[in-house]
This record gives sequence, C-alpha cells and structure tokens, in this order.
Amino acid sequence: MDKKKKDFYLNLLTLIGMPIVSIAGVLMMGFYEYNTLGTLGAFLFFIGAFVFLFRLYIIAVAHFTNKKKRQKENIARWEKENIIDEARQEFRHKTDYPQTNTLMLVNEGIVFSAKGRYVCEKDFKNIPGNHLAFEITATKLKIMPKDYEDVCDIEGTGVLVSVGYHDGEALEKYANDNGVILKDTPENSVDKTITLTSDSGYVANVWTAEGDDVDYGFVKILKYENDILTVHFLLKVPYGLCDTVEGVVELKKDAGGQAHDIDYLIGRIKRKQYNTIAVSDEEVESIKQANPFLPESYIQFLSEVGRADLDWIDIGLLNEQAPIYSDGDQTESAKDIIKDYKDRYADYYFIGIDNDGTYYAFSGNPDDKKVYFFSEDASDVGTFETFEEFLSEILSA
Repeated sequence: MDKKKKDFYLNLLTLIGMPIVSIAGVLMMGFYEYNTLGTLGAFLFFIGAFVFLFRLYIIAVAHFTNKKKRQKENIARWEKENIIDEARQEFRHKTDYPQTNTLMLVNEGIVFSAKGRYVCEKDFKNIPGNHLAFEITATKLKIMPKDYEDVCDIEGTGVLVSVGYHDGEALEKYANDNGVILKDTPENSVDKTITLTSDSGYVANVWTAEGDDVDYGFVKILKYENDILTVHFLLKVPYGLCDTVEGVVELKKDAGGQAHDIDYLIGRIKRKQYNTIAVSDEEVESIKQANPFLPESYIQFLSEVGRADLDWIDIGLLNEQAPIYSDGDQTESAKDIIKDYKDRYADYYFIGIDNDGTYYAFSGNPDDKKVYFFSEDASDVGTFETFEEFLSEILSA
C-alpha cells in the first residue's frame, strides 16, 4: 500500500473514530460517575480528543508544507518555461547555421562530421498526430581543442543523439509513449521550430561514454527534399555531459527503423569500451586489396574498431597468421583453426570465434554478403544475412 493510501485510511480512522471514542467516554462518565468505568470514560474522552486534535494539527502542517512545496515547484517551472521561451526565440531567429552534416559540443568546441536518420508515423499507438523520431550519429572527429583533456574518450566513443529511438529502433512499441508529435507532416513543417522537453514521453538523450538525458532542446526543419530532412538542432544536456549539442544534419528516411546500421553498431561498441586492438590504415587497405569480396561494412569495422573482444566472441582479423585472443591472451591463428579442413574451407575468410568454439567467416564469393558460422566439428550451422545483422545479434545477446 502506498503512502497516500495509508495517510487516507489513517485520516479516515482518526477523524471519524476518535470523536466516537470521545463521545463514548462522555457517556460512560455520565452513567458511571463515581466508579472505575467513569474513570475509564474520562480517559477515553481525553485520549480521543487529544488524538483527534493532534491529527488535525498534522494535517494542517502537511497542507501548508505541501502548499509551499507546490509554490516552489510552480516558481521553478515558470522560471524554466521562461528560460525555454527565451532560448526558443533565440534559436528561431538564428541564421548563422553550422555547416551541414556536422555536430558540435558548443562549450568544449569539439566538432564531428555527422549523419542521421528519421521515422515519421501518423497516429502512433492511436495518439493523434505525426510522430517524429530521429537519430544523429557522429561519424568522424573534425575539431578538438589542443587543451581539451579527453578523459572520457569522446574522440573514440563519438556522439549519438537519440530522440524517439530506443536501442536503435524508432518508436519502439514498449519503450516510447510517443515520438515528437507534429501538427503537420514533416514536409509541411519546413521553417517551423519544434520544442523538445524531458517530460514529453519520448526517449531523448545524448550518448558519449554514457547516456545523458536532454533537458530541453529545439529542432527546425530547414529543408525537405526526396524524403531527406535537413534539420538544425540544439540540445541542452546540463547533467553528465554538461554541454550544449548543436548541428545541422541531413536525416535520411529510415524505412525499417532497425539497428542494422554499421555506424550505429560501431558507436555502440565504442561506447561500451570493449577490449580492442587497432588496425592501421595500411593494413586495412592491404586486407581490402587482397580480399575484394569482403563487404564494406566489415572493412569499416576494421578501420574504426579493429579487432574486438565482445565479451563472449572475438571479431576481426582471424585469417592467416592473425592470433585469436581472449582477455588479452593470444592463442591460435586462423590457420590453426582451419588446417584440418583446408580443402573444405579454402574459399572462406574467417573473422571470428566464440566461447563455444563456433567459427565465423565470409564466403569468397563477391556476391555473397552472408556471415557463415560453423561448429567445432566443422559441420555447417547456419548464416546471418549481413555483417550488420551479425553484429546486431552479438550486441543484443
């Protein structure tokens, strides 16, 4: 039983029960004036009156205390609304926009190149309106002040802005009450300012080393063309990141809203700070030239992540002499894995091994982008349709 219900029943018992006790005491004093029952009646009368008056005092104190608390909350809310209104007006009339497809941490002067995606669904979960969700991902560091002490490895983790997205999925049924509700469609909302607030029911946060809630922010749709929304955004993140995130990004329409985007997946790996070993640009280029059938997403993974120990599975550079490692200990190379099955698996490029001794590989067929996995006894087990699906499955396990 919660506190409100307990207080209600206690008040009900006191304000009704105690007067009854006092009246009973008065009657007992009247009928039994000179014996023990008369004395008991006097005791009941004073106890009932005392408890009744004391409870009235407690209720009065609580009322005035709550009134002062509500007044303070109202003043704080009005002050915040004024701050948001002033910031909205400043944002609305701003014309010196950041460069397109950039994201910056304003206070620290850090700038990233960025890309984004969005979903807009009409009457999501039967709530009237056009529900907009968008996600913006920093793709490459462009500017970092020389005197900035990057203790949180923002250069490595990057920045991810999620509004209405949850774990890479837009307007996820059970994690969002709704998206950002627009009165009109995005294409008919050009030049209109959208206000984001922390109490509007949708997920709104900025991820770097950790996830921090957006206190409030604004989005203006600058252009709509071929299902691409160009937006100017400004987000206040007073806790954790303690900065303002601003930028202009082209948001591409996200047909599925699923977390099978390689930039998003790489960002998740960086933010969780898995044990990784970097691969040089020269080595990545050498691998690419020697194995032209490898998908671009895997090459990007090698370039931006390298080899990674993702808790229960090691990914990256398992072919040839590259050693497999777990918790920093080097063991066997890919040649050791496939030496007994050289004829059968000559056309596969091995990229991973998990704790159960299952091996993961690409086919040498340039038109085949699947990730194949094999059991320890070298029997075929199955496939993932793409490297992105493979990574998504690992990170969701």
